[in-house]
Amino acid sequence: MSLSKRLYLVIGLVALIALAFSAVTLTSSLTSAQDTGQPCDQQDDADDAAGEDADDVQEPQLNGSIAVPEGQDEGLSEADEAAALAPLATVTPDEAIAAAAQAEGPGDLGKVELENENGSLVYSVEIGGKDVKVDAGTGAVLHIESDGPED
Repeated sequence: MSLSKRLYLVIGLVALIALAFSAVTLTSSLTSAQDTGQPCDQQDDADDAAGEDADDVQEPQLNGSIAVPEGQDEGLSEADEAAALAPLATVTPDEAIAAAAQAEGPGDLGKVELENENGSLVYSVEIGGKDVKVDAGTGAVLHIESDGPED
């Protein structure tokens, strides 16, 4: 076997191993992010025992790929919060806008903000009368909600 064929074989094997490792890492992170499997009332009791109130939890629950360290953005203005969180983001605001536009379709662009949503780093993109939450680590759309009065 020639040297160039061996080189291609080695590169292919390294790529295959890297792909397998990525799949295992993704699977384990998705598995750890799933709920505990307990019935709702048992989970509520467990949350109460842990000191978690239902009032403290924001809806919808967004599970982004980048966890914001506790206390990193406490007591900051929105502008200071965005500046403090910006180094954690791997997706640019323009990429978040593109993901939101692809999910929601064309529309008037409003504010684009980098936010801590329940411990996950997300972009909030206002487009076409909707608030689109985009994962600041992957660019995936996590949630779309109408901008308007809440019931």
